[in-house]
Amino acid sequence: MEPRIDLVVDQALLPPMRWPADFAGDPAWRRTPRQQGAYEALLDSADALYGIPDVDPTALARTVRANPRLRWVHTMAAGGGSQVKAAGLGAAELDRVAFTTSAGVHGQPLAEFALFGVLAGAKDLPAWAVSSALASGAAAGR
Repeated sequence: MEPRIDLVVDQALLPPMRWPADFAGDPAWRRTPRQQGAYEALLDSADALYGIPDVDPTALARTVRANPRLRWVHTMAAGGGSQVKAAGLGAAELDRVAFTTSAGVHGQPLAEFALFGVLAGAKDLPAWAVSSALASGAAAGR
């Protein structure tokens, strides 16, 4: 990692993920008042954020206004632009903080998977897989 970067994360302050890439985490999870204070202190000391705090436009607005050092927010989940808009940030705030998204990053793999599905259906892949499994089982003496 770049030596000038001080990556700060405290997993105890983030909701537990229910599955991989669950940016919002368990909706029933809540921080204690002490944890919330620690979480906001981390946000308020950051130069950059990977994700919108609590995936919540209100929390984003609070963080941008409380942290004059903040310069960059990367929105992870789809719809990041609409979350930034919903935060109601002013022109000066939008000029100070750069917002980026991962829009389009999954386009090629999704297209490849869709094409795979079409070809698998056209070539009757499920029947071929069963036939192949039966043949390999018979060859192994099972």
